[in-house]
Amino acid sequence: MSDVSLVHRLLLRWPAKTPPHPLQAVLEQGALETLYQPIIALQSGAIDGHEALVRGQKDSEMESPQALLDAAQLAQMQIELELACVGRALQGWGYPHTGGRIYLNLSAHTLVALSEPKPFQRLEGLFLAHRVPCKRVVVEVTQHRKLKEMDALERCTTALQALGCAIALDDVKASQRSLDLWLRLKPSVVKLDSRMTMDLQQDPAKAKVLRTLSNLAFKTGASLVAKAVEDAEDLRIVRDAGVHLAQGHFLGFPAPAVVDTLNLRARNVLAEKWTPPEPPSRPAELSTADSGLQKLVGPRWFD
Repeated sequence: MSDVSLVHRLLLRWPAKTPPHPLQAVLEQGALETLYQPIIALQSGAIDGHEALVRGQKDSEMESPQALLDAAQLAQMQIELELACVGRALQGWGYPHTGGRIYLNLSAHTLVALSEPKPFQRLEGLFLAHRVPCKRVVVEVTQHRKLKEMDALERCTTALQALGCAIALDDVKASQRSLDLWLRLKPSVVKLDSRMTMDLQQDPAKAKVLRTLSNLAFKTGASLVAKAVEDAEDLRIVRDAGVHLAQGHFLGFPAPAVVDTLNLRARNVLAEKWTPPEPPSRPAELSTADSGLQKLVGPRWFD
């Protein structure tokens, strides 16, 4: 047998090793960049905390968050990616920063996966490694619409609250499913879908929805967050509707460094004289079977 034939047979027996997925190199090298966007308390103008927004390195094929997520799902590495993002966010925010809270995005699927066998041991280890106490962490539950195991998700949020973390429910709409999940998980923060707070000046019905949801938030002890607040008039509308917290480019762009004060243009709007809305006087109705929202604005916000 010739040497060539022998080599050929060996190659067939021992196939070439599959090259690592590009995402693996990103995670191993820590090639992630974090931006922090402030979340503002509208009655005081104080910074409640910062949402950590992680992306790939600039000018790389995985620069956008969506590209990272798509790659992770394709490679079945979503849990590893989300934990790496948490670690990178804590590293840039943690020990040197002494005030406010950090909002960390974790999908419902990943939270359920991290709850076993030892609930959130890996997540808590990251908090300890970066000297960030759980009481300063808000876990934003994302992609909850895709999860069918709602009992498991409820156990997860209860366990995280027992550690001292706050729970935020992200991308909430005025749909029956969103409201049911809100009342079931009892988050301390409810972040509205950005479509509900965009172009408020052109759609007065949205302000009515905001006021109704603000009343529900008051009754359930949650803080309501308006996202995508992009100009002064939208800021006035969400403030006057009784929304507690807001974020958006008018209030502060995502930036590599944490900011501790609100920008001047937003401070000027919040300093205007206004009368805070009266809290609802009657007891909470914690059933969404007849929320009245569809009668108020029609079906288009309930998809």
